[in-house]
Amino acid sequence: MKYNWSIIGHEKQLEMLENDLSSGNVSHAYLLSGPNSIGKYTVAKKMAGILQCENDFCHSCSTCLQVDRGSHIDTVELKGNVDSIKIFEVRELINRCNMTRQSKYKVFLVQSLERMTHDAANSFLKVLEEPPENTVFILTTNNIRNILPTIISRVRVIKFGTVSVNYLENKLLDLYPEHKMDDLQKICLFSMGKTGKAVQLMEHPDALAKYMEAYRIVVGFLANKNISSRFSYVDDLLEDESTFNTFFDVLFSVLRNNILSGSLDGERFIPIIDSAHEALSLLKKNVNSRLVLENLMLTL
Repeated sequence: MKYNWSIIGHEKQLEMLENDLSSGNVSHAYLLSGPNSIGKYTVAKKMAGILQCENDFCHSCSTCLQVDRGSHIDTVELKGNVDSIKIFEVRELINRCNMTRQSKYKVFLVQSLERMTHDAANSFLKVLEEPPENTVFILTTNNIRNILPTIISRVRVIKFGTVSVNYLENKLLDLYPEHKMDDLQKICLFSMGKTGKAVQLMEHPDALAKYMEAYRIVVGFLANKNISSRFSYVDDLLEDESTFNTFFDVLFSVLRNNILSGSLDGERFIPIIDSAHEALSLLKKNVNSRLVLENLMLTL
């Protein structure tokens, strides 16, 4: 690779982007599609830096530093920290498109494009159809099926995916040789091929500790049918709702890994995975959390 993209894997996808950049054949809009926590938005930010930096993406000039911090005047971000992108936000984005640029490009980064409301998506479609000169949209999505087909037809889609456990383990060994092998293997298990998740756990010991504790609890639940201990854990989850995602991540990874390895009976445990997905969906819809979690515990 010519550039330092700061992610693990996705070599083919990065080569496509580098070919566009080196040939000068940059599309007016890219849609980076794939599961969450695999590095799509990291790639989007890096591509913005490459486009804006006059020193071949040097990582040290004021432009590179501003893009990285999110303060560059001609690089606009709509991050995925709210549930939806509304029409007034898209109209503001369009206004920014029409302002005089001070850099070579105006670059717009939109994380989780599927969050756009119907009205917002239709408004956004108009600027995609007739973008101002030297304007580049770099969009990401975790679920391309929830995006208007008319938008998809006007962007260059680059599909990202998960990587194999062996590939991830070897890459982490190269990058973090000082880490314990047992911890590294657990991180590969928790990540389920999501490279961004793996790096996050490698570099944040507190987060890894929470995953390790959840792993101990999940393994114990699968081995022990004690209902009272499971309901007691529901109380713990309700006291700290930030642990929901950790618990479900670990539950899915443990069940999936053991089914694939033949350690668990698929006919018995695949329905548990289905129940866990249903429970997670209900929790996002603000259904009674205790009832949902207790019902799930009864299926384990």
